[in-house]
Amino acid sequence: MAVTVNAAVSLPSSKSSSLSFKNSITIPERINFNKSILYPRNVNVGGNVISIRAQFKPKEPYVGKCLLNTKITGDDAPGETWHMVFSTEGEVPYREGQSIGVIADGLDKNGKLHKLRLYSIASSALGDFGNSQTVSLCVKRLVYTNEQGESVKGVCSNFLCDLKPGADVKITGPVGKEMLMPKDPNATVIMVNHLYVHLVSLLHLATGTGIAPFRSFLWKMFFEKHDDYKFNGLAWLFLGVPTSSSLLYPEEFEKMKEKAPNNFRDNTYAYMCGLKGIDDIMTSLAARDGIDWLEYKRQLKKSEQWNVEVY
Repeated sequence: MAVTVNAAVSLPSSKSSSLSFKNSITIPERINFNKSILYPRNVNVGGNVISIRAQFKPKEPYVGKCLLNTKITGDDAPGETWHMVFSTEGEVPYREGQSIGVIADGLDKNGKLHKLRLYSIASSALGDFGNSQTVSLCVKRLVYTNEQGESVKGVCSNFLCDLKPGADVKITGPVGKEMLMPKDPNATVIMVNHLYVHLVSLLHLATGTGIAPFRSFLWKMFFEKHDDYKFNGLAWLFLGVPTSSSLLYPEEFEKMKEKAPNNFRDNTYAYMCGLKGIDDIMTSLAARDGIDWLEYKRQLKKSEQWNVEVY
């Protein structure tokens, strides 16, 4: 069944502290990616100004180590998505919303080094371990059929998805200033793919691995404590995936809900207009997840949350 995570989050307003910059990871106590578990630990780090300019170039990349690489989609999901954590020893500082480049091992068909591929960073500036020593990516394995009917594998995505813990990975960057998370804890950002504007709340729109930069935002908002930053705005996340098993980081969403249960609202109203047949489609999709659509729709209509006009 197609899944939409729609959360409106409102936190009490408060002024940011003017104390010296410190931060800590407090939630979650652990994150379970299938059989792999991350344990963010409480940390205090001194604040340094992080440059948004690329520090490592393709000719002289930083060579990090793969610490963790695990598939985060179900076996019946259309395609594989992997979450990976690389050690940087603090040598590749970055900000939420930036990207890093990765150069796959080996040579291309012309005998040259592979070109770098950019990937949105999926971790906050502190990293998944909370020590500013790592960077995380969320990568979908690319496999497609070309015009000749041959199966083709994307070079860099497959290189990354196949990485084993302990393997080297060549990193460039960080780069990007268009998607930087606002420093203002009261700012509103509307995100549509890779565009954003400031408004009244924080709105995220993503599909699949497009969740990567938004995950970095959400970690800072909900899982970290900063003396100079406390999120006080509204956060909206619209995440569409084709099946339930394709939903990325579901345990983290549950942790956010546990942390701020009063800020997740069930007052979502659906409006649809178009051709007849929507019930047939919804019935089929719901059945995949064992949901009785007619009964579920009845509950939505009773609360006036399901509004459809068809012809």
